[in-house]
Amino acid sequence: MTLNSAYLHPRSRGTVRLSSADPSAAPLIDPNYWEDPHDRKMSIEGLKIAREIMQQAALEPFVMAERLPGPKAVTDEDLFIYGCANAKTDHHPVGTCKMGFDSMAVVGLDLKVHGLEGLRVCDSSVMPRVPSCNTNAPTIMVGEKGSDIIRNRAPLPPALFEHERNDARPRARTNIQ
Repeated sequence: MTLNSAYLHPRSRGTVRLSSADPSAAPLIDPNYWEDPHDRKMSIEGLKIAREIMQQAALEPFVMAERLPGPKAVTDEDLFIYGCANAKTDHHPVGTCKMGFDSMAVVGLDLKVHGLEGLRVCDSSVMPRVPSCNTNAPTIMVGEKGSDIIRNRAPLPPALFEHERNDARPRARTNIQ
């Protein structure tokens, strides 16, 4: 049985840079996981909570022993050392093509790349930060929205929940387009 903890909203930011002008050369990647002390603290707390969950009586018949980080990792420093040796990304990169109109924006609200004709970004690159979920569904949503924009399709009408259909009182509506 494995239980992983994942801190979903880190403050630290890594970099991906070109290593040379050769397009086949591997990039220089620095995840910079715990540059912000808050990220380190939250990651250690996640490990502690995972341990606490695995020590619950209901799981006792299924847990033979803690293998990682192991019973010898006791202090926050021990857990940090374990984290440094075993940390990984969940491979949900987002935010490389900022949406907006300021000097740092790459695409507009129509997903068109500023300064280039015929190019749009219709994926998780336009998200401002990693959502608190797997990025698959939100990325599909951005792609579908991009498809609708390209095809000049009108936005779908707002969805009504069952309680809203049965309640005749007027409600404020937000229709995000």
